[in-house]
Amino acid sequence: MAAPADSENGAPQISVLDNGLRVLCAPMGSARSASVSLYVGAGSQYERDELAGVSHMVEHCVFKGSELHPTAADISTAIEGVGGYINAGTDRELTVYYAKVPGSDWESAVDVIVDMVSRPRLKREELEKERSVILEELAQVEDSPYQLVAELLSGVLWRGTPLGRDIAGTPESVQSIPYDDAVSYWQAQYSPGNALVSVAGEIDPDAVVARISELTANWSPADPAIRREAPLCRDGDRVSVRIKDTEQAQISIGLPALTSRHPDRHALGLLTAMLGDGMSSRLFLKVREELGLVYDVHASLALLRDSGVLQVSMGVDPENVEEALAATLGELARMRDGVPEEELARARRLAAGRMLMGMEDSRAVSAWNGGQALLHDEVKSVDEVNERYQAVTTEDIERLANEYLRADELRLAVVGPSGEAERLQELLRF
Repeated sequence: MAAPADSENGAPQISVLDNGLRVLCAPMGSARSASVSLYVGAGSQYERDELAGVSHMVEHCVFKGSELHPTAADISTAIEGVGGYINAGTDRELTVYYAKVPGSDWESAVDVIVDMVSRPRLKREELEKERSVILEELAQVEDSPYQLVAELLSGVLWRGTPLGRDIAGTPESVQSIPYDDAVSYWQAQYSPGNALVSVAGEIDPDAVVARISELTANWSPADPAIRREAPLCRDGDRVSVRIKDTEQAQISIGLPALTSRHPDRHALGLLTAMLGDGMSSRLFLKVREELGLVYDVHASLALLRDSGVLQVSMGVDPENVEEALAATLGELARMRDGVPEEELARARRLAAGRMLMGMEDSRAVSAWNGGQALLHDEVKSVDEVNERYQAVTTEDIERLANEYLRADELRLAVVGPSGEAERLQELLRF
């Protein structure tokens, strides 16, 4: 086992085991909990089209039993029995399994998470049962306009690529993925060199590393598949409409953005915050407070290793779709005129304050460290990121607004009882 890296300035202690598994430990002196997050380089961007949703299917099946905890009940009871919680999530670029427990029970969380991921039983009959469960999950998205509009927007942005479809796959792919292919996918992607464990809270790093090393002694390396290219779609329709008998129309506007390593990502984050993060943002003050058209409107930024998107979402009375869309696009256009220093200063404080408050929670710390380490092979501290925010100038904001808030790059998805794609596309201008 390689020697751990020294921890300084709040950085996690990093150890690399003989099999290539990285272990990140971040003791938190004031914490009374411990959180374990195990990240794997497995997600929809690694999947062949005929195996769409296999990452998500494997995630479900991992919870069905492992060597130390043979059944799903054994897994959940081991964590919930001490007052903790356990869950997982599959994304485009990664899958994460996590548990949070009282600090004195850190070993239970390590045992459950590490064992279930590295030594799952993956029984054929359990996978067959999960097909039905995942089909219900897909049906739930169809019945949730808020989730459905996000999927439609992804389809417009990344049409024809793994990022342009639901992470869980399609009903057809979920029903047809062969059991042997699912197991082979786990064997390839769930390699110690393609994974890491991030632990934070009331812990002893040496004890944590020793226990994980013991549990993974027989976890063999493999050759995982690489990410498939997923360029943004520049051709074809820019609007997607799904007619649903709903009380509201859900609107989602998208603009191509930066990658997660781009040097301007912090500035674009502050621009997004000023535009639509919180009740003091421009969109909230205009579309809700002044015009009274929505209950909630917000902007968000999703930055991936190959691409990114700036998204604005809202729910509105179907009769007010055009007015709300026009008001929103007007605020996007107004950002290009620049922002005053006072507004930027508030955005800096907002970003810094939320980061600092988030780091009080062991689960947030384990996620902060683990996500960065898996995706980018580095961990930036909160202080380092805050320095980047503080360095952003009003000139940076104006430059990025003019570069990325462009009418010819607008995409739109709408879910509601009415709507004509051609008419909506005519409105995508400012």
